[in-house]
Amino acid sequence: MQPQYTDGSVSTRVSRVKRVEAKYSDLDEHYDRDRLAGLIEQLKYSTRDSQQDKPNPTTINITGDLYRQLASLKNAVSRYREFRDTGGEMKTVTEAAIAVASESIREKREGRQFELERNLQDSLRNQIGQLERGLVVVDDGDERSVESGFIDILARDASGALVVIELKAGTAKRDAVGQITGYMGDLMAEEPDTHIRGILVAADFDKSCQSGVRAIPALKLKRYRFSFTFEDPF
Repeated sequence: MQPQYTDGSVSTRVSRVKRVEAKYSDLDEHYDRDRLAGLIEQLKYSTRDSQQDKPNPTTINITGDLYRQLASLKNAVSRYREFRDTGGEMKTVTEAAIAVASESIREKREGRQFELERNLQDSLRNQIGQLERGLVVVDDGDERSVESGFIDILARDASGALVVIELKAGTAKRDAVGQITGYMGDLMAEEPDTHIRGILVAADFDKSCQSGVRAIPALKLKRYRFSFTFEDPF
């Protein structure tokens, strides 16, 4: 089964890319100039910036939650950079092009493993409170981009800390600890005045993974389990 990109998610990403291009011109030109680094830097807006009520650092007209909207636009540009890094290019932004870009990125990843993790992510987003009471998803349904990649789910806990959630289908190994701590470190650089912690979610954890987490107080492990219901078809 291939993961599906709904009309809503595709249209949302198209809209975000078009909003950026309307003010900053063609993304391919920016990619050829500096791999979109300058544009992504302009779109950064931290929790501290929001608390200090700093003005919009871009020329994009934004009403509402400046922090979350700029994060969403930055994610869209980062997605496009990932698409270009894999060898893609699109001169005209269309819904079909965004769908092709998403599929191209998916194929570069881990096939069936990625599919399972995507399904797990969708389920957890809808029931985030089961992972930990008080958690609220704050990435508007789109993986938050940081320097070393994309955070599966970014949430905020009851105390106000940002929580990086990384999901692994099957058994998580030592490299999963390196991955999530890398994301946590990137987020610490972006959000220097906000407490950052992480939750690594997997079916199980090998010994090297468990040993690594013992040395990182801000990171915890959570096992997931499936439950089933049965009903007559008629």
